[in-house]
Amino acid sequence: MSGKFSSVYLWRCTSCGSKHYGKNPPFNCKKCGLESNRFILIPPGNIEINFNMPRLNNILYLVGSILDKKANAMCCSSVTQLTFSPPLIAASINKNTLTHDFVKERGTFSICLLGRNQSEMAHYFGRNSGRQIDKFESYTYRLSNTGNPFVEGCPGYFDCKVDHQATVELDTHTVFVGEILDAEVGSMEAPLTYLDYQKEMCMVH
Repeated sequence: MSGKFSSVYLWRCTSCGSKHYGKNPPFNCKKCGLESNRFILIPPGNIEINFNMPRLNNILYLVGSILDKKANAMCCSSVTQLTFSPPLIAASINKNTLTHDFVKERGTFSICLLGRNQSEMAHYFGRNSGRQIDKFESYTYRLSNTGNPFVEGCPGYFDCKVDHQATVELDTHTVFVGEILDAEVGSMEAPLTYLDYQKEMCMVH
């Protein structure tokens, strides 16, 4: 025996605050049921984040892709515009998700903006895993020019091609940099933010 021990990390659910010890985050949170992309790694020796403190209030999106004729999408708050010319955006996606695997292999993805009244849609695509269910049994979509899912009813869409040279690999996530090839604006509805979503879900669930 070498005398070395396997690394064990502390993970914390950003939704309910429950902790998990292990090399990887759990597939689903045992307390609130959300999948692994809702967990963050607490570095050894660092002071744990107080989740009652004000947090970044990001806009929520659906990130989607298709592989082998199977469509999948997930709710993502880590999406931001990088440059205007060329039009580049970044989407940070947990490596444990099916969407991550689809985007990495296909090289294209869609971004669907969520409206202020679409908390239930965000909850559905964020809480359920595409490895366990077909998410589009409950929602319909149409194909973008690159063949990715535009979920019907969203107020805006972006069709993107991955820039593999600019994409960054982190420990738990891949930050996919995508060039916007096409965009649509369906309505001027206010976007759904993460804090709005949390407040509404606390009242409903």
